[in-house]
Amino acid sequence: MKKRPIVIMAAMKIEASWLIEKLANVKCETVNQYTFYEGFIHDYPVVVCHCLVGTIHAAVATYMAIEKYQPIAIISEGTAGAHGKDIHKGDIVVGEKCANIMSAKTPLKKEGDGSDSLSWELLNFIDGEIDRFQYQSGDAHWVELAKKVTYTDGKIHIGTIGSGDGWNREADKILWLHENFGTLCEEMEGIAVYTVANNFAIPVLGIRIISNNEILDEPYDRTIGLKSQEFTYQLMLQFIAEHS
Repeated sequence: MKKRPIVIMAAMKIEASWLIEKLANVKCETVNQYTFYEGFIHDYPVVVCHCLVGTIHAAVATYMAIEKYQPIAIISEGTAGAHGKDIHKGDIVVGEKCANIMSAKTPLKKEGDGSDSLSWELLNFIDGEIDRFQYQSGDAHWVELAKKVTYTDGKIHIGTIGSGDGWNREADKILWLHENFGTLCEEMEGIAVYTVANNFAIPVLGIRIISNNEILDEPYDRTIGLKSQEFTYQLMLQFIAEHS
């Protein structure tokens, strides 16, 4: 019986190129703006999708990957900015949960009252139900596999990935999200990948390497995405060993 592939979603080519090079017998297909690299790692089928930046691109590409490949699991992989003072550039965050940090309801303010994002209420807007904040869950078994990966270039943090179409650079807002919602980092694709995958009952997990920490003045380094790819590769080997 044909094995269902693992699908890797990466927003930027620099976050995917190392994994693409690890694929054997690779075939490339571009559908509109989204490129899918099909191949094998240790004879197990793997698809790496260059999905572009942002939640809309990630949602569309994830749906396309599910329809086309019927994957056994989806991993959202790449870089993220740190939330918290004990998370540093080079650390890995494993997304046990994912939170939409850009879905918010503001308090009523009249003209001239100004704006205060620390007073915004994070909510998921749910048709036919009471609006409320909800986390998207990562797959528990894949979280356990991630815990088995040896990583020597930083710490591994298990917890919540914050996600949404924004780049927070205000220390107070970053710390507010960290303290109130447990976010360890933020990026721009995970919430879309988690939501679509969970809606289709596909196991999903986010892997993010910290590329910067605005609070601690650790500057952004886009090249550090190599390390998240190496971690993701080792994570896949854990899964493949179970199914060999």
